Amino acid sequence: MSDEIHYRYDRLRGEYVECSAEEAWDREGSMELGPAYIPPAKRLLTDRGTRFNHLNDLLDFLNDGLVAVTNSLSRYENTNDELRKKRLESAVAFVTIYRDQIANIDGYKWNLNNTLDKCVPERGVLEGIRKARTEAPKELPPKPDDNLQSV
Repeated sequence: MSDEIHYRYDRLRGEYVECSAEEAWDREGSMELGPAYIPPAKRLLTDRGTRFNHLNDLLDFLNDGLVAVTNSLSRYENTNDELRKKRLESAVAFVTIYRDQIANIDGYKWNLNNTLDKCVPERGVLEGIRKARTEAPKELPPKPDDNLQSV
């Protein structure tokens, strides 16, 4: 069963009327076919103009305001700016937590560690690398000094 809803134009009513896909297909030749409704797909964080992008823009604005208020307080101490600074810090914290919830940061937090745990080389390989690193400087021949001139 399809999620699409089809419409056809009813001349007697003067409006679009819901109909089946077959009826809409039959009336397509007479150009009385209305637009098909397709339910929206779930948006991703990578889509353009998503809440995630807008929240990042909001965080930029709030952080700029926080910097401005902090600079103002460094010059002139007043209670209004101190209250404004506390509110901006709270707003930044709230929007950051909300953004992280949307992005499911906690769900992906340990993915890199899990990947590294799955791809651990054997103990002999790691010991060979350590041995090669420590013994390599001892085996290098001494460089001749270019500044000495032979007589």
